[in-house]
Amino acid sequence: MNTSFFVRAHDPITSVTAAEAVSAFSGPHCERILAALAQGPGTADELMDRTGLTVVQIDRRLPELFRNGKARVVQFNGEDLIRDGYRVWEAA
Repeated sequence: MNTSFFVRAHDPITSVTAAEAVSAFSGPHCERILAALAQGPGTADELMDRTGLTVVQIDRRLPELFRNGKARVVQFNGEDLIRDGYRVWEAA
């Protein structure tokens, strides 16, 4: 995995090490989120109950799933659908 996406040139070595470890858990997290989205759309808060992950863990993976064309934000009248302050996501 290219760690340059996760760290800046002036970040300490601990940040570089942490970025290198991302691939060890991002895959399983993405799989859990996609399985939850296969059950139907949901917010990060709702997906927390379906996946056992925290909202922070889910929020970090959703943009990655979006970039990979696997998830998208639900649209309503041309706007992102928001529920309880969270975007509603669905499998792409």
